[in-house]
Amino acid sequence: MRLFVWLRALSWPALRHQAGRQALAVLAIALGVALSYGVHLLNGAALAEFGSAAASLNGQPDLVLRSQAGTSLRDADYAAVANLDGVDHASPVLQGQAQALDAQGHPFNLTVLGLDLLQAGAIQPDLLPRLASPLDGLDPGRIHLNAAALRRLGLSEPMPQGQVLRLRAAAPDSGAVQSLSFQLGAACPDGGPPRAILDIAAAQALFGRLGQLDRVDLRLAPGLSLEEWRAAQRLGPGLTLRPPPDEGARLGRLTQAYRVNLGVLSLMALFTGSFLVFAVLSLSVAQRLPQWALLGVLGMSARERMALVLMEGLALGLLGSALGLLLGWQLARLGLQLLGSDLGLAAVSGMRPTLRFSAEQLPAAAVFGGLGLAVSLLSAWFPARSVQGMPVAQVLKGLGQRLGGGAPVWLGPGLLALGGLLALLPSPTWPAWLAGVPVAAYAAMLAMLAGGMACVPLLLRLSLRALAWLRPSAGLLLMRERARDQAGEASRALAGVLVALSLSVAMLVMVGSFRDSLSQWLSQMLPADLYLRSALRGEGGHQAPLPPELIEAVRQSGQVQRLSLQRSRDVWIDGLAPEQELPALQARELREQDLPLAGPLAAPPAGSQDLTPIYISEALRDSLRLQPGQRSQLRLSPQGPALPVFVRGVWRDYARQSGALLMPLAAYQAWSGDRRITELYLWLPPGADASSRSEALRALAAAPQDLEIAAVGELRSLSLQIFDRSFAVTVWLQAVALAIGLFGIAAAQSAQALARRREFGLLLHLGFRRADVLRLLGLESLLLCGVGALAGLGLGLGLSAVLIWVVNPQSFHWSMDMSLPIARLAALVAAVFVAGVLAAVLAGRQAIGQQAVQAVKEDW
Repeated sequence: MRLFVWLRALSWPALRHQAGRQALAVLAIALGVALSYGVHLLNGAALAEFGSAAASLNGQPDLVLRSQAGTSLRDADYAAVANLDGVDHASPVLQGQAQALDAQGHPFNLTVLGLDLLQAGAIQPDLLPRLASPLDGLDPGRIHLNAAALRRLGLSEPMPQGQVLRLRAAAPDSGAVQSLSFQLGAACPDGGPPRAILDIAAAQALFGRLGQLDRVDLRLAPGLSLEEWRAAQRLGPGLTLRPPPDEGARLGRLTQAYRVNLGVLSLMALFTGSFLVFAVLSLSVAQRLPQWALLGVLGMSARERMALVLMEGLALGLLGSALGLLLGWQLARLGLQLLGSDLGLAAVSGMRPTLRFSAEQLPAAAVFGGLGLAVSLLSAWFPARSVQGMPVAQVLKGLGQRLGGGAPVWLGPGLLALGGLLALLPSPTWPAWLAGVPVAAYAAMLAMLAGGMACVPLLLRLSLRALAWLRPSAGLLLMRERARDQAGEASRALAGVLVALSLSVAMLVMVGSFRDSLSQWLSQMLPADLYLRSALRGEGGHQAPLPPELIEAVRQSGQVQRLSLQRSRDVWIDGLAPEQELPALQARELREQDLPLAGPLAAPPAGSQDLTPIYISEALRDSLRLQPGQRSQLRLSPQGPALPVFVRGVWRDYARQSGALLMPLAAYQAWSGDRRITELYLWLPPGADASSRSEALRALAAAPQDLEIAAVGELRSLSLQIFDRSFAVTVWLQAVALAIGLFGIAAAQSAQALARRREFGLLLHLGFRRADVLRLLGLESLLLCGVGALAGLGLGLGLSAVLIWVVNPQSFHWSMDMSLPIARLAALVAAVFVAGVLAAVLAGRQAIGQQAVQAVKEDW
């Protein structure tokens, strides 16, 4: 209780006179907490929305009947399982994608669910339309749309009578287009992307899949043991009964690397802000050293002085954390309004997540608020220890007080070496929630940051030796002696800006390297002038095959100089875990010299010259632990015939995280007998206009809206725009961190200048002019900020190497080449250097003048 009385009576008046600096410290904590908490809320809202939509779509079945081969079920399979003892409800489901025209006449795709609405009501009640009569759900000519689909059509409830919607869908085998018209029925209550519900017979007719189903959802009778009932069933060959998949958990696993890395990045501002809080509290302590000494003489113990400084830091932390949580909530709401769910999570694109406060969010708020408090208390610890151990008699006599001792010379290089060793460690495989997270790499970066700060005194002394050739003068002599004697304080003064600059350099180099590698990858993966594919979707949401007559028409049209065919689909490969996504297969004409290879090619294993070569992505290499030269087997279905293959090489794939592989089209067709083509690569004659040729090619289709044709320039531009938008947040985080770091160096210089008032006063008594003292401060600032800028640049390059060669491969399973944006790096370092010098000089001006002269008299 006595501490609270002292805080109000002794600390509050002093802090109130430093309101500006204290507000900056509170703002630094608030911004750090707000950014990290806001990012957490955004990701949580997107995942919760996806989980809710998936639960609504899949319903709440006890078991799901599917084909083990990944093919369609038959109506007879449904009839057999529906008549089993213990089955209360059996709901058949057929799912596909169809094309409609929006209010502006532009085509768009929507998911179509074929259901038996009488059976689905017990399993998927949240999905069903609000029917006026149960018989309305049995009308095969009626379609029910959700809110997102109605918005695309420019419609709202209540809908006009007799409104008709025409849907187009591709046949799974030939790609031939089937077109049917439906009368709009009652709307569906579920959210998510555009979706429609049809009677299952109408869906089978639309997709050309008469007598076929995708799955059957089962609800068992109450009281039955699910596992015992499932084990007792004797299903037909190729059928499986399993619990429904947890789609929310699956998306959580897929996006874990993205969310963790964004969360770590958002903590950058809080980490940098801790040094500003340290500088502000150090400045406050430096200004009140005589008062602290007087309190010590009057009976306040060293432990009580330390506790009072910690209480001041705690007060800043409480206020900053509370403001940060409120600001983070508002930032998350603003982010959802501006970005929707497009947070880098492609799987939730198109959804409209909302933010609602609930008791489940209290633990996260407590964690991020606690981080703000911990940062504030840790920042107050060193000034508090300084006050605890100060010699009160000497301080009262004006002999000053240093804010701490220097670190051992070996500490900085030792921490840098430790960081290098930690960067060599792999990511953990256990526990599951840490699997794939580059924990050791993050620890390496933290060790390197600490080592860089600890190396500042050593770098400062080395720089003094490099300046020994300069013509000696009184100012240079004082600067050298000051730098040599107070080198330990330099690391504290530069800590904030050094961390901010090094992290900014690391992010700038990493993002620039990623962008350059992506640009080169696009050039290698998109070698043609035009790319043509169907605008319709087939089974599983994959691209529908192109009609053979269209391919022949393109070949004979004279519009293209050369064309190349590609077949895209999913494929099974040995070693794939049941919960893993199937890798994407791209079968096409391959030229090895044009592939974005991530390593050398391998020769076929000895005695296995007949093996088919495949080229796997880095993600597939890491998940299956396959290396070039090793054998494997491909299958079109889990029980289908196997194709023996060997890994010829590994290539970079920036489009998919679930894995992909390339193989020659001729080898695929000979193995599978599948002659369907999903994409065309088209090369135009020299000088041909891509736009006019695209229109001529589109006219070859029976329905021009069924084709998607894009020029290579459009695809490159779109891809790079998406990249720039995805990484735009890093620019703002860097700006916030740099601003906090510059405020920190200004506050630290103010603390040192105030502690040196008697030194400045003595220099003025000895004949120095005010301009000479300012020049001395300028020289010290030039040396200090120069060392800090160069150290930040070097440390940032080291951190960028960890990001590029360790964090990205371990998190996202892709590699990139390092490229240095020299001009931007030079501009960044120069801007920080100039801003740091100006901040230090302006802060020192306040300590020079009549107060400095009078300070000499305070000793007597």
